Amino acid sequence: MLTRLKRWRDQRQKARSLYGSIVTQARSRNLYAHWGVPDTAEGRFEMIALHLVLVLHRLADLDGPGYRLGQALAEAFVADLDDALREMTVGDLAVPRQVKRAVAALYDRYATYRAAFAAASDAPLATAIQVRLGGAGAIRGLDVRQICGYIRQAKRHLDLVPGIEVLAGRVAWPQIDALNVTGGRSRDEGGEHAR
Repeated sequence: MLTRLKRWRDQRQKARSLYGSIVTQARSRNLYAHWGVPDTAEGRFEMIALHLVLVLHRLADLDGPGYRLGQALAEAFVADLDDALREMTVGDLAVPRQVKRAVAALYDRYATYRAAFAAASDAPLATAIQVRLGGAGAIRGLDVRQICGYIRQAKRHLDLVPGIEVLAGRVAWPQIDALNVTGGRSRDEGGEHAR
């Protein structure tokens, strides 16, 4: 019994660590200041959901342990969302409905983005980004091409993280502030400079 409780606590701690890195990356300045992601509740939700999907996608490659950590990570997302809604003074009766909608939106994005990751071109990913962020009140100048390139770069970074590190709650993200991606390639990989 105590061993199971300790395992559960360890799993939650790893999930919180992963979720913290996701939120930090999703709030990176370049996403909003240079690539046109709207700095609104909806835009921030979309960026968190996108980064969460990237990590869940990586965890899916790790079979049983990855699945269990993925569940704990989804629970961390729900807990954070619940707290955020309550801080925004959403009524107690409305919070569960809002959380349920957000979880349904996350699953929708999971299916959409996973299919886009598997595509040979960036067209499905670009369409998904345009639909999600365009619907979030995107300002003129949403740089879908840069965002798609960054997502591909982030996915490659995550794919290179050893499974044991991911299962320990540690992932590597590309440094967005130093990144200039175009057409799925970063400046370091010989991609063109935008502008």
